[in-house]
Amino acid sequence: MKGLRAKKADIVKEGTLIAAVDIGMVSNHGCCTTADGRSTKTFRFDNTREGLDRLWSMVLASKTRFQCDEVIVGYESTGPYGEPLIHYLKQKPVKIVQVNPLHTKRMREINDNSPLKTERKDPLVIADVYG
Repeated sequence: MKGLRAKKADIVKEGTLIAAVDIGMVSNHGCCTTADGRSTKTFRFDNTREGLDRLWSMVLASKTRFQCDEVIVGYESTGPYGEPLIHYLKQKPVKIVQVNPLHTKRMREINDNSPLKTERKDPLVIADVYG
């Protein structure tokens, strides 16, 4: 059985863009990062078609900027609030990965010794789970 690091290496290769999304009821926060640590600032987008189009524009711009050939979108499971995002992304050429909230909580505590959630910090933590 493969270890966690080996599984992550199979998923996230050089040239892979990780788009991480913290899903909310009305609005979401996202960021794009690469395996070597380059990233965008966290951005907000609404949980509407227009907001999801904004996310996709940011993903495409980041993919070009960082010269990536593959995209993984990671999101923290949030019940029904994530359904519009998942439905939208199934139409796109991306790999969709659900992140366990317990993993993001642990990663948040490891990264900055704080269990506090913030909308700006959470997408970076979600990206760290896979990056």
